[in-house]
Amino acid sequence: MAFGFKNLIPGRRKPGVVAEPDAAASQQIKLVELFENRNLIKRELAQVTAERDMLKAELEALRREHLELQRRLGSLEQVLGDAERGQGAIVYYRLRAVWETCRRQLHLLANELAGKFEKAERDHFQEDRGRNRSQRQQELAQQRDQLEREWRDVSSQLEELQQQLEAAKGIWNRRKRTKLQLQIDKLNRQSRSAENAKSELQAAMGTLQNQNAPAWPGLSVASRRSVNLWLIALAQYLYLQFAEHGIAEKARSAGTQSIADMQFGLPSDCLAIGNHIYEVVVKLRNDKQRPETLRRRAEYLRSAVTYASDRDTVPEESSLQYIPPASREAPTAKDPKAGAVAMNVLGMNYWDIQNILLMPAAPAAATGSKPVAAGEAPLTGSG
Repeated sequence: MAFGFKNLIPGRRKPGVVAEPDAAASQQIKLVELFENRNLIKRELAQVTAERDMLKAELEALRREHLELQRRLGSLEQVLGDAERGQGAIVYYRLRAVWETCRRQLHLLANELAGKFEKAERDHFQEDRGRNRSQRQQELAQQRDQLEREWRDVSSQLEELQQQLEAAKGIWNRRKRTKLQLQIDKLNRQSRSAENAKSELQAAMGTLQNQNAPAWPGLSVASRRSVNLWLIALAQYLYLQFAEHGIAEKARSAGTQSIADMQFGLPSDCLAIGNHIYEVVVKLRNDKQRPETLRRRAEYLRSAVTYASDRDTVPEESSLQYIPPASREAPTAKDPKAGAVAMNVLGMNYWDIQNILLMPAAPAAATGSKPVAAGEAPLTGSG
């Protein structure tokens, strides 16, 4: 009997007996968790490996860049140490500085004008949105008030008919009761319809109140064109300033070619070019008419350039073949070639203007915002 009682004690079982269902389920859960942890570790390992490979690639790129810079520095030291080639290297970097300075001036003007146009258009966009939203809210409120008045009228009529129906007793008023009931049913339907319409209007007003502001679509085509015309005007102005002694052409070569590809002649020729650069830069800094000159050029370009389509923001190169002369009289389109310089700063990509001009924005739904008129941007003359 004692042996039998031992077998009845909880937790005691004979060797080889199959585990209870709860224990098997617990082992199954642990096995699933083990596989999940294994998969998680594999994913983390793959992510870390990818990050390591990316860092190794970046390190290799930096190493190659460092070696290239060391090679250039060594070549530059050799060039500067050469009595004949040293002056040419100095001229090269001075011309390159002219190119980068003009390029930076275009960038500064583009950022400043684009910022001013953006502020004006954003403000107008918000004003339009607020005005349209207020108008819509007023319309919904008027419709709700109208429905409220109609519902009250219907309720008043129902109450009166209910009183008449209660008063119309007796068999002789059966026809009258039928007629009154038909009227009551009709008014009940009108009342329910008015209540449903009021609920829908209330929901629409709540949706309008909680509606997120639509995203600003970006600068309009007119504003982008205006900014680009000012940039082209500045590029033309800078070209004419540096065209003296051929500095503009030499600066373009230095800005787009390596020092090994440039030759400036004898040391005496290099010294002369350096003096010419200094003279032109001083003349440019002392030009007090620059803002007015740029304004006139932008106005002329606005009336002279053409665009391939209504969405294009960059003028066609064919309409920029000539630069009108700088004079106190505003250039006119009557004879654009009179005294003009045959140079297309856009086609020749002077001062890297092709990468600075504002391109058309991605197509978006019309927003109704009023664009700023082209040519209205104030001139900063920064740079």
